[in-house]
Amino acid sequence: MRLFFLGFLLLKIFTSFAQEGEFMKIESFVYNTELLKKNEFGIIIPQFDRSLNDRIAFFIEETFQDIIEDSNNIIWQSYQTTTNPILKSHFMTFTVRVSIRNRNQNKEHRYLEIIYFPSTEVLSTNYIWDANKRNFRLNDEELERRSYLPNLSNLKIENQTEKATIEDILVEYQQLIGGINDNFIYFNKAKENQLNIINSKISEFVLSKYSNVEFIMNIVFDSYHTFVSAYDKYHYYTFIAQVKLKGESVPYFIEIFYNPTKKIANSDFLWSPDQNTFLRPIQEE
Repeated sequence: MRLFFLGFLLLKIFTSFAQEGEFMKIESFVYNTELLKKNEFGIIIPQFDRSLNDRIAFFIEETFQDIIEDSNNIIWQSYQTTTNPILKSHFMTFTVRVSIRNRNQNKEHRYLEIIYFPSTEVLSTNYIWDANKRNFRLNDEELERRSYLPNLSNLKIENQTEKATIEDILVEYQQLIGGINDNFIYFNKAKENQLNIINSKISEFVLSKYSNVEFIMNIVFDSYHTFVSAYDKYHYYTFIAQVKLKGESVPYFIEIFYNPTKKIANSDFLWSPDQNTFLRPIQEE
């Protein structure tokens, strides 16, 4: 395992998908989320947009023109958003079943993930072709970015029995819209009714998990994330807790995750005696 500092972690994780930025509006997130249709069992029905599918097929065949013969099966996978006080980003992912060119007549099929940014209408993929393995693999930059990501299952956010609903996410969006001033989100105003409860849960968690913390100096809203797919739905907030350590005069910082569905606070940050700070363990590939 490696260990990395909080500021670098957050910058590395967010900037890779900050394709839009400060001028986006949360109303765009609301609109796209409301488009997601459910069947009678509450399961999301994958979206179908013929024009977008044609664009995705063209993008794939242009990007991998000497490798892919056709890309007929395009399946919507998920819609994800990230909102922090200044920057906002959202994107959709699609899985595409493609046919690989070969010298034989036998068909070879592979699967490729495509990312679509609705506001900019940009298409991209983090996969490259590995000729030796005759398959697609994540590029090195994306592998590095993913190594910084928290394990949301361990943090009791993704793949949970109790899942968020689309209505839950829409409520959170509306509350965040209520805290916007000049397109800057003031979380205290947006969630003033729940803020004391959230701060109390974060404080209780920090003081119980980190025995070297003397008291909480400040708790600051960092970001709000949503994930909606046919197989999972979740949303969560991240906060930065500024803490005073026993016997120390300088402040330290811990990233905290808050799950509105379960109403629990959690963190994967650990104290590193060697570096004398709180850090996230990073799993080696």
